Amino acid sequence: MKRNLILSGGVAHDFARTSPMLADVLGGVGIQSEIHEDFTIVEDGSILNFDMLTLNCIRWTCSQPQVNPTWREEWHFELSEEAREGFLSFFNQGKGLLALHAATICFDDWSEYRKILGGWWDWEQSGHAPFQRHALNVHTDEHPMTEGIRDFEIDDELYTDPVIADSISPLIEGEWKGKRHPLLWLHEYGNSRICYNALGRGPEAFEHAANRTLLQRGARWVLNSATTEIDG
Repeated sequence: MKRNLILSGGVAHDFARTSPMLADVLGGVGIQSEIHEDFTIVEDGSILNFDMLTLNCIRWTCSQPQVNPTWREEWHFELSEEAREGFLSFFNQGKGLLALHAATICFDDWSEYRKILGGWWDWEQSGHAPFQRHALNVHTDEHPMTEGIRDFEIDDELYTDPVIADSISPLIEGEWKGKRHPLLWLHEYGNSRICYNALGRGPEAFEHAANRTLLQRGARWVLNSATTEIDG
């Protein structure tokens, strides 16, 4: 059984509810998850005991001039040098990352993270549509990630206008105000596989059949199971 570390927690999202739901989804394909909010597990090297990493959290400095929340002091987060070294050691071993929803906002004080994820939230342009039912477009059903999945609707918060690397071709997009926005992509960082899935504002995303399949396939893809068929 493969071991997955879920880094959870942060403001404005019900991670205490969605992270256990995510663990249950991944358990359906034989992946055992541990949920942690304390980054000591990254800093002390214990992260290396896991086969993959999942980010279901929102941890960032909250220091942008566009952001002036009442909770800034409570939720201000700086990624320690020890945590950066822990992440790099993990990826240097070719282990993969499943990054969800607010992961594009995370670790804004670490430029290398943008290369790892392949995209990021730019406070000058990025945003989100309201939480409501959104129609999503699946680009191709010929990729193992999206095979058999047709366009679908989901109740979620649709992220808009992230900055993504030129090499990335999104597999799923959502439309808002006449413009398409990338919601799911695959990326490689060295020998590590990275899957970003922008869905997951609340429990609805983890109950949705199509997204549950995408989460399971994304996890298996980052585990680099080259000889294992990716199925739902």
